[in-house]
Amino acid sequence: MRKTLLERLLDAGYPKAEIYHHMSDLYVFVTPLTTKIISEWCDENGYTMNLHCAKFVDQITGNMMYDCAFQYYEVEEND
Repeated sequence: MRKTLLERLLDAGYPKAEIYHHMSDLYVFVTPLTTKIISEWCDENGYTMNLHCAKFVDQITGNMMYDCAFQYYEVEEND
């Protein structure tokens, strides 16, 4: 079974504290790590990166972020 985009980001060491969302849309900062993971995920699924994970400027930090449509869900903590 393929890992979700969120699982891939967390497994690669992207900080959970820097994962944001609005409803089911996943927001992560643009970094070399996120760019690599999102690009690979889009390629594997036949998605267009600019359409499925568009970039935008975060109004709070002024940094670039990815907006990945329908890729956020609540992650259960392991005890």
